[in-house]
Amino acid sequence: MIQLSDIEQDALGESFNLALGQAAAVFADLVNDEIQLSVPMVEILEREVLVKRLEELTGKKTAQDLCCIAQHYVAGNAFDTDTLLLFPERGSLEIVRRMLGRSEIQLDQITELEQDALGEIGNIIINSCMSGLANILGTEVIGTLPGVQTIKLANLLDDHPKNEVILVAKIGMTMLTHDVTGYVLFIMDVPSLTAFMSSVRSFFGIPD
Repeated sequence: MIQLSDIEQDALGESFNLALGQAAAVFADLVNDEIQLSVPMVEILEREVLVKRLEELTGKKTAQDLCCIAQHYVAGNAFDTDTLLLFPERGSLEIVRRMLGRSEIQLDQITELEQDALGEIGNIIINSCMSGLANILGTEVIGTLPGVQTIKLANLLDDHPKNEVILVAKIGMTMLTHDVTGYVLFIMDVPSLTAFMSSVRSFFGIPD
């Protein structure tokens, strides 16, 4: 497994912190609420370990329903990443209510309208994150359209091999007045991680 030095972990955390700072400002405007960011947690984990860590972060069992807004980004020939924006299902509906100004939305299911709104929210927030990273790393990134689904935490990473080693940057984004917390995950395989770390070391002047 790839090992990161303390200085490399700090550099990764700062990279994602800068990128998510822009996204938090965008999110705050969308929902007209103050957004608080948690300290970035950057780790290299296997899939099953990540699910357990997310369970610890959310304080929920793996049967908990999550709203997952996912996009895939490619940075030229350098690296690619799956980016996931996660909210508890009921929390995601509260976000839609705030964004659309529709207090009458029932907080028990996601309709096509709410799904479209969540996709737009995710697209804006995640694109802001990736634009921030692109500026830091001096590269252009191209992303897919967002996909929105409700999924069990236990099944969140079923598309990834159980023994795959992935870089995960976890940053909590909390709406202060409504107690809604979401998490942004950046998932990379080993080749992408190696290329990404090379760019990060170059930006922060860290020797190879």
